[in-house]
Amino acid sequence: MSDPKNKRDDQSLRETAVRQLEEGLHAVPPPSETREALQHELSVHQIELELQNEELRHTVLELRQLHEKYLGLYDFAPVGYFTLDQSGTIRQANLRAGRLLGVERSRLLGRRLLQFTAPESNTTLAALLPRLLVSEDGLVTELRLQRADGSVFPVRLEGQAYSSGESLIAVTDITTEKAAQDELLRLNENLERRVVERTARIRELSDELRTVMLAVAEDLMDSLHRVASFVEVLRHDVSTVPVTPAQRFAPVFRSVERMEELARALLEYSRASSTRVRLVSLDLNRVFSEVEKDLQPSMEGRNVKLTRDPLPTVTADIAMMQQMFLNLLENALKFTADREVARIHVGADETETEFILRFEDNGVGFNNRHRDKLFQVFKRLHPESAFPGVGIGLAIVRRACTRFGGRVWAEGRVGEGATFFVAWPKHPTVLE
Repeated sequence: MSDPKNKRDDQSLRETAVRQLEEGLHAVPPPSETREALQHELSVHQIELELQNEELRHTVLELRQLHEKYLGLYDFAPVGYFTLDQSGTIRQANLRAGRLLGVERSRLLGRRLLQFTAPESNTTLAALLPRLLVSEDGLVTELRLQRADGSVFPVRLEGQAYSSGESLIAVTDITTEKAAQDELLRLNENLERRVVERTARIRELSDELRTVMLAVAEDLMDSLHRVASFVEVLRHDVSTVPVTPAQRFAPVFRSVERMEELARALLEYSRASSTRVRLVSLDLNRVFSEVEKDLQPSMEGRNVKLTRDPLPTVTADIAMMQQMFLNLLENALKFTADREVARIHVGADETETEFILRFEDNGVGFNNRHRDKLFQVFKRLHPESAFPGVGIGLAIVRRACTRFGGRVWAEGRVGEGATFFVAWPKHPTVLE
């Protein structure tokens, strides 16, 4: 059955041909005989064919231009395109596809896409292709391709099957996207790790504060109990041995002095825990020199060899770092008091993330089995009668160091001296 539209187009062409023929034969009268009528008909038909050819040329030109635009879009698309037959063989590929794989486009044709898939993704692609041929909506997956130089990169693969049995595969390089995802995961893991570490530090400090409060309460209660007991004795005056007022009140004075020492120690510990700090670039050689001046009264009359290696510049709070140096060096001076020559040395090492400071002495040392008690509040490894003090100095060092994300520990041998270590982070974070 003929198409009415074609009839209208043919009629239009014929009318146009007749009109052009008449316009070109102004002096010729209308044909009246059969021969002239036939000639007229042939002329009209010839002009009609020329018009059809002209339209056909325009159509071919438009199709060529559209084809060129299609090729341009196809070749220079930001994703790689592969046309595969039912066996997965590459029949067509755009320029981007060749660049992704590091192979000239002409060398891709006739080869299977599986040849350019990373070994760990072969199974994924082999299972995808048969499913693609029977899918109406297409399929999307992620896998890894392998370039000609052996390098592997992640891609997102989107496929659509044609009715001819072939399929179009669009491949997008997602290296940057995957890198961003990995970086986000790394940041999340790092954040989670920091939260865990910070929570652990807070819990540790909370436990330590509880221990401090209990220790202070016990010591204060003991001193107050002594005062109360002695006052009770005075009140009843039950003493049978005559004593001087100085002798009678000496225990009271000692108990009061003990309470004052504990209060001062508690105040120092509190300052180390709560004082506002300001991180600056700090030359530890200058810190050593300033602390050495403060220690001069303690070294008078003694033969003390206080030395140091070149010390690093760190990021720290000035007052807090000076307090740590002072406490560690005072501790070394205290426990070398019975040495003919006291040797105290400060050294430093460096790792990728920390500076390791060493405070070495040739003092009485300690048993390594009890070294964990060294940095606990009011814990002592030696009798107070031999080495006076309330046992707060090293606890302050530990508290200050922990507050900045650092670490402290010690090693020693009885009678052979001790070494105290401070691991100070290169990028400290302050725990308020």
